[in-house]
Amino acid sequence: MTEIRASGGGPALVAALLLAGCQESLPTAATDDLVRGGVAVEVILPFEDFGTRTRVYGGYGRASELGGGFIAHAFGPGTGGVEEEGLEAVTLLRFGRYPEVVSLVDTTGTTRPDSSLTFLSGRITARFDTLASVLPGPVEVTARAITEPWDGVSANWEYAIDTLDHHVFWSQPGGGVLEEIGRAVWDPATGGDSLRIPVDSARVASWADTLNLARGVHLSTDHPGVRLQMRSALMWLETLPSINPDTLVEVLADTEATSFIYDPIPRTPEVSLRVGGAPAWRTVIDLDIPGTLNGPPDLCEVLGCPLEITERHVSYAALQLTTHAESPAFAPSDTLTIDLRMVMVPDILPKSPLGPGTTGLTGVALAPQLFAPPAGQIVEVPMTTVVRDLLRGETSDGDPVSSTVALLSTFEPLTIEYASFEDAVGPGAPRLRLILNFAHGSGG
Repeated sequence: MTEIRASGGGPALVAALLLAGCQESLPTAATDDLVRGGVAVEVILPFEDFGTRTRVYGGYGRASELGGGFIAHAFGPGTGGVEEEGLEAVTLLRFGRYPEVVSLVDTTGTTRPDSSLTFLSGRITARFDTLASVLPGPVEVTARAITEPWDGVSANWEYAIDTLDHHVFWSQPGGGVLEEIGRAVWDPATGGDSLRIPVDSARVASWADTLNLARGVHLSTDHPGVRLQMRSALMWLETLPSINPDTLVEVLADTEATSFIYDPIPRTPEVSLRVGGAPAWRTVIDLDIPGTLNGPPDLCEVLGCPLEITERHVSYAALQLTTHAESPAFAPSDTLTIDLRMVMVPDILPKSPLGPGTTGLTGVALAPQLFAPPAGQIVEVPMTTVVRDLLRGETSDGDPVSSTVALLSTFEPLTIEYASFEDAVGPGAPRLRLILNFAHGSGG
């Protein structure tokens, strides 16, 4: 049943509309600017009164676009009474060209360029996000050398190369045959956000060949129940210059590729809506915004029915979503932000261009606690501009509008984690909240 609240018409009018059969009520407005005078009515429409269907699409962007990585082992297995494997994730790194010239002070005190460098050894320095990482304590991370050609953009758990016209499997899923480089323990309580793993001279020499597409580093852990988010990784090289051979100098190698691969890949959800992840998911909703209200009777008695709704009556509109607890392997551990945009050419989904965002530059911030079991929390995504444009039949600038909208991550892809919401079937289905203003004595 449509839920109604009203304000601005005196105590008798407020009481009459609040008794319109509502079993649940929500506050009308947090600020007075939603009420312009006359009668302000809050309407909560169930999905069947404003939407026709929902769809979930995945595959937007690649993990390599994040510029960082994830490391996980047996993280978050089992959810909702269903047995499932935990998340396995490894970070892949490829370091590029070594510096060819270094400026040094010679024995006479003069600064001169030195292009005759001997590289002795190196160290990989990885920096982790201490807030977004989930770990019970110190974690040992292992660095292994990749031995098979791979693509820093398209590689995934099954494929070393997964481009449009070229597909090459790893010899073993998850990175193929590997050779151990070294191990180090990361303890955020004592070591800050960084971890260092030494690289011997033979490995440094072999990685100097930039034509070797097999060169690379595979970072993983054997510690179960861990998911680490890596922000960056660098390789420092220890070199012996010719100008001043008694001095060892550290220089930085180029970082050519940083990505991560993981298993299992989430399947398209059957009983929930999804936003975010890497590659990213989007939820698409087809809208059918009503142009009139025909109840409940108390509203019709005051304002008359059918009650026409135009863009002038809409002070505020928002999509209400109910959070859904899904796989803990991909559950948010930090705040996620989402946006809502018009799908400009629905016929070419999932690749349709989108209109401008409706939630501002920062989007709607969703705290991770909203998705903790049993979830079921209501969140709002503003869509006032969309509803006004649909009621008007065009944008305020006279451009065409679309009745299809997409919920997506404000920045995509941003993280392996995603937000889940109840789908259009059941008590947690999306709802549309409207704050409508009408002049005294009429429905206009």
